[in-house]
Amino acid sequence: MSKDLDIEQAAQTTATSTPTAAPTTTSIEVKAEPVAVVELAAAAPAANGENNGKADQQQQQQQPQAVTAAVTTTTITEQVQPTVAAADAVASKGGNNKSTMDPALINFKVLYVLTQLCGLTMIVLVGTWIGQHYGGLGGSSNPKLEFNWHPLFMTIGFIYLYGNSILVYRGFRTTRKKTLKLTHAGIHMAAFILTVIALKTVFDSHNLADPPIPNMYSLHSWLGLSAVIIFGLQYVAGFTAFLVPGMRENYKIALMPLHIYFGLFGFVLAIASAVMGLTEKAIFSLSNYSTLPAAGVLANIIGVLYVIFGALVVYLATEPSYKRKPLPEDTALLASNGAE
Repeated sequence: MSKDLDIEQAAQTTATSTPTAAPTTTSIEVKAEPVAVVELAAAAPAANGENNGKADQQQQQQQPQAVTAAVTTTTITEQVQPTVAAADAVASKGGNNKSTMDPALINFKVLYVLTQLCGLTMIVLVGTWIGQHYGGLGGSSNPKLEFNWHPLFMTIGFIYLYGNSILVYRGFRTTRKKTLKLTHAGIHMAAFILTVIALKTVFDSHNLADPPIPNMYSLHSWLGLSAVIIFGLQYVAGFTAFLVPGMRENYKIALMPLHIYFGLFGFVLAIASAVMGLTEKAIFSLSNYSTLPAAGVLANIIGVLYVIFGALVVYLATEPSYKRKPLPEDTALLASNGAE
């Protein structure tokens, strides 16, 4: 009996010790680090619960302040940004108008204004010259006074208006090309009308004089009439090619250099003829021209202004940097014309 009891107790002890040892062995074989980490992670909230609770309360207390500061910052930024944008826009406009303006365009504007002042001055001086020294203006009943229309209308039409019609494309560079064409043709027409009246008055003053004065014998008359003929042919050719619809584009391109050249050539010829006309008038009408009387000095000053005005017009019209740049609507117009 005692042996059997001993065997049963040994078996129970073995059975009891075997399950206990198995889990222990299993827990050892499985890595103990995750268990420790889980235990620490689980224990950390418990150990630091009070600290985390205090930190959460502090964060909750600080969150309204942070939101208020963010809203305030956003509001100030929204209020400042339009003001800064407006200031930048004004500064950019001022910079574009002043500091970023093309130097060539600034030079052109200065010379263009100087050209206009020179032209207006010579018109005023011609009026003063014929008014103070040659009796003013008159009709066909007084051929000498009728002649005085000739230098005045030639100065206004064949020099001043002729020169401005050449400069219209560069003087009004922001205007549409079609408008400039019509303006160019209109100024030319006004100049042509004044030139025809001026020619009539000079022929009347010669033919109605007693005794009559011969016509077309001087170099002034030859060059002057040649300039008028070139001017008239230029007008007809330019009007037909560039204003009358139906002209092919390749013909316009081929004619443009000739139109520009003969336009400038006729203008220079008109200036030369006018200078010779002033000299001829001063020699024929002033017996003491060699002593430089007031009428002679004024005639010389007018002649100098003719030359200066002509030189400025030719320079402004031929300087490449002053050339007008095509506008977008000009390109669209050319494209539509080419499509037609």
